[in-house]
Amino acid sequence: MSVTNLLRTAISSLKFHKLRTFLTMIGIIIGISSVVAILSVGDGFKEYVVKSSQDTNSNKMTVYFQPENSNADMSLIEPFTNEDMYGIRNINGVEKVTKAQAFMGMMSLSSSQMSYFDKSVTGFLDTYNGRTKNVEYGTWFTGGSENNNDIVLDYNTAKDLFDPINSGLGRAVTINGENFEVIGIMPEVKGMSLEMPANFISKKAKESMDFGDTIFALDINIKHGFDKRTVFKGIDKYLKANHGNIQGKYEMQDPAEMTKVFESIIGGLTKFIAFITGISLIVGGIGVMNIMYVSVSERKREIGIRRAIGAKPSSILLQFLFEAILVTLIGGLIGILLGYLISKIAGAFLPFAPTLTMGTFIGATLVSVIEGVVFGIIPAYNACKMDPIKAIYK
Repeated sequence: MSVTNLLRTAISSLKFHKLRTFLTMIGIIIGISSVVAILSVGDGFKEYVVKSSQDTNSNKMTVYFQPENSNADMSLIEPFTNEDMYGIRNINGVEKVTKAQAFMGMMSLSSSQMSYFDKSVTGFLDTYNGRTKNVEYGTWFTGGSENNNDIVLDYNTAKDLFDPINSGLGRAVTINGENFEVIGIMPEVKGMSLEMPANFISKKAKESMDFGDTIFALDINIKHGFDKRTVFKGIDKYLKANHGNIQGKYEMQDPAEMTKVFESIIGGLTKFIAFITGISLIVGGIGVMNIMYVSVSERKREIGIRRAIGAKPSSILLQFLFEAILVTLIGGLIGILLGYLISKIAGAFLPFAPTLTMGTFIGATLVSVIEGVVFGIIPAYNACKMDPIKAIYK
């Protein structure tokens, strides 16, 4: 039997059982639409992040100093000076040099030395702005903390200053000559984390502190057509010549590279969630298999007659397999359309527009066809293996 005749036969059979066919498709529609909606939102968010980064950071990099001693006081080292800023402006490829508004990609972070009697450690300071965070020991800020010199220490900072760690609660640490009472200690950061470990004080307390004129990092705009790595080599050479007596090295932070990391994380999370959601397709596939078994059982006489007049087993197998594929394919296409509509509705409440990529469309379509093959092959195989005589008289 030709492919055209197989398709006609499959379509006729599905038309004859419209309601049953539609009910069979529901599981496929729900599964595919869920996956497509999640992937569309994820791809849209990824495009939004990339575009936002390209618009603001395409020609920008941050140069910072990494001391050999991680506990070194940056204000004493002075890895950058105002004279450096003027000198770097003259390096080929540099368009603009400013004090970094974000240190290591964190807008509100600054570096400072914290002391407790004879122990001292350099750590990052962040501000409490009404956000609530989990703490390992003690408590987070309360409403009255905004006017007090309270501090929530980073786990590693507390570990360097106190032994045992929780003994630091209620003690005072000194920062730039001011005492701060330890009210809490953050949990230890293990493995990969998007959040920089930091010590938290109130915004009011931080604004009142004198951090001096220490420059912790430089934001550098690159002229169009120049390679960032090449320009950084010139900057690194200049800074080493001016600060040859300090122990450590200058590093470059490229916002574009950080964007790629975020893009990879977003893509991975999106695919993982879509995979979990796609498990529902198994339920839909089992529904297709059940209906195909029912169809085979109802059409035993038809199968027997066709075999008796010379139809090959392969033709019977392909006929029922085509029916299963047609059910899942139509269900998949409806699911893709429904998923896209759902993502568009969700986009009305999001700051970015969801995107249905060609990869998502082709992938969802292929999954629909594969599901038809996987869950339709066993009923189709049973149909082609029937004994013609027994099939006719049953």
